[in-house]
Amino acid sequence: MRTGKSTKLPDKKMIILAAGIAIAITVVIIAFIYRKGTHGRNEEKVSQGLAYLESLEQQDVQAINEVVKAIRARENLNLADTDEGAVWGSFEDAAILGDSRAVGFSFYELMPEDQVMAESGAVITDASKNIDQLKRLNPELIFLCYGINDVKSGLWPEPADYAAECAAQMQAVINALPESRVYLNSILPAGGNAVWDASYARIEEYNAALKAMAAQKGYGYIDNTVLAEEHQSLYQEDGLHLQTEFYKYWAANMLTGVDEQ
Repeated sequence: MRTGKSTKLPDKKMIILAAGIAIAITVVIIAFIYRKGTHGRNEEKVSQGLAYLESLEQQDVQAINEVVKAIRARENLNLADTDEGAVWGSFEDAAILGDSRAVGFSFYELMPEDQVMAESGAVITDASKNIDQLKRLNPELIFLCYGINDVKSGLWPEPADYAAECAAQMQAVINALPESRVYLNSILPAGGNAVWDASYARIEEYNAALKAMAAQKGYGYIDNTVLAEEHQSLYQEDGLHLQTEFYKYWAANMLTGVDEQ
């Protein structure tokens, strides 16, 4: 398939390049000040400039990365409001696998039915059952969207066991479609009265195990925690399923995960 467009935000390299240019300008200014005189206030300014450069070198790279990620996430979510067509255009070469929540992508006619391999009651072990259809589709991006039935079923009473099963299913898909990029969505939490269900109350534990597993194995992972918190009003009355408007934000958040990895 491979015809879709991806929504890209300013590359981190460009941000770093801009910072490098700013540093270079600072160095030139310091050099100029130094040539104007070697005593008194000029020497003090040179010392201050050098100290500033040293502080830049010591900045936490991870902290900078987190700022970049936050900017990308906000821009993608804003895009869902300003240009929803651009969001869905980025899914023209994508496939969604999942449960009744994922069914909404095709039910609300946001994506073609052949690109959404989801059904009510599905669990993660159903993912590899779609491999033949995935091969025919040959998408660039594959998103796994399971979890709400998985935690309720009791098949994986421990989060670590569920994470291991997700890893096995992801690897099966990756092996079958090595040129596709595969991403595991975190489980959307329950809302409304459903939060009082003991099984759904453990979703945070399961997500922590999924995130750790994905990081350890280098798998693509989409964290939907903040997304769900910000758009609880777009859940249906049962606190489990989603209104139409939720899906554009979910899709935009998936694009953020693609941009980050």
